[in-house]
Amino acid sequence: MAQAVLDKEIQVKSVDRVRDHGEVLTAKREVEAMLDLVKNESERIDSRFLEPACGDGNFLVAILERKLKTVISRYKSKKADFEVQMLSALSSIYGIDLLEDNIELAIQRMLEIACTCYKNTLKISPDNEFQSIMQFVLKKNILQGDSLNGIDKIIFTQWTLVGYQFKREEFSFSQLNQQAEIMNTPLFASLTNDKGEDVFIPQPIKEYPLTYYRNLGGLE
Repeated sequence: MAQAVLDKEIQVKSVDRVRDHGEVLTAKREVEAMLDLVKNESERIDSRFLEPACGDGNFLVAILERKLKTVISRYKSKKADFEVQMLSALSSIYGIDLLEDNIELAIQRMLEIACTCYKNTLKISPDNEFQSIMQFVLKKNILQGDSLNGIDKIIFTQWTLVGYQFKREEFSFSQLNQQAEIMNTPLFASLTNDKGEDVFIPQPIKEYPLTYYRNLGGLE
């Protein structure tokens, strides 16, 4: 596992994993080329990304690195601003994978990148409390599951930043994925966009009150 963290170019971990799960990881060059196609969004702090077969996180860490560059360029002068925007970046990235070890490694890689960025920028290491908060957010966003056949068991958390507070809402992946089948039920509210087209907004299955960013770890 440690070797996988160091070697970002590894694409096949074992023949058995390829045979049993079809696991072939995307190399960094291809990841960066694909993200360059949506360069502006990949660098925007709060733009949301979902990788439904994230492996051990090659796409996730590349997106995080791009977002953190924006955080550094805009918010490095004040610790609280830097912290809350770093959480905003982390909370906007989502991943699903079938294999538990991949999820654990993806979370580990993202946390290490965030901690290194924090230390290099603020010249101090993040305290244990803030590291726990980052890990809490990551564990809500990077999930073990089957994005093809097990979406009814996957619950996504949406984080909305309001000042120094976060609004947390939970959504069922099956609800989001099967919008066409249930758009006429009370789960969805019908709206019209600026082009006069019907759009449907999924309703959360659970909501939490606005919470100061440093108290997020106490939500559970």
